[in-house]
Amino acid sequence: MDVKTVFPNLNVMWVRWSDYTLVTSKFSGPRVSYLVPAPGAAELRFNCAEQSEQLVADALELGRQLLIGTPEGERLCATFAARHGLLGLGAEKDPPFTSDPAVPPCYHPLNSREYGEDIGLFQVFFMELYQHFLTTKGEVTMEANPAVLDISGLLSYRLTSGRTPQLVWQVKSMESVIRLSYAAMVTGDKPGLRVCKNCGKVYYNSHAKSEFCSARCRNYYNVKVFRKNKIISEG
Repeated sequence: MDVKTVFPNLNVMWVRWSDYTLVTSKFSGPRVSYLVPAPGAAELRFNCAEQSEQLVADALELGRQLLIGTPEGERLCATFAARHGLLGLGAEKDPPFTSDPAVPPCYHPLNSREYGEDIGLFQVFFMELYQHFLTTKGEVTMEANPAVLDISGLLSYRLTSGRTPQLVWQVKSMESVIRLSYAAMVTGDKPGLRVCKNCGKVYYNSHAKSEFCSARCRNYYNVKVFRKNKIISEG
């Protein structure tokens, strides 16, 4: 199943900023770290549904890194945001946005320079997505984490008028684009999401025989196998 086939008119213009940083704020509750555009960062607008396969692969790889407890987790989150943007958490539910500086960054207008997301919730999204992916590989059971029992979301549309009406999907967040695209990819006849045989990285490649995320990993793996076989033969 191809997301472009299922949702041919999926066009989600999104904003990413060239650099992100963490700010820690305390409003009415405990101190929370938010991922926000860095001072001086440039605004870049693009269709985040256009390269959905790579977007999903990057999301899953970030989830894998976070789940194994990489010490560079926050930096990797900032790198992902600089490449794709923030998720737009909760945007489908029409939360009340405001420009009031006295409220947390997550309540500022979506994709504005002042908008930010709780780094904890940001990370949970990717880890749960990756855990769901592990269930499709048979490596994790649902009982291990009931939170990934299924993936669901809201999806609205509008029908244009005239002699050739079109069904236009109205998706309000990159979070939904990732969920929709991931669902289409893991239920398709030719899934392109793969796990590198050498380093374990999640990557996208539509070629059925692909086993490595890069030529470097393929060469490194072949050298390891050669050395292992040599030791066995000499032993």
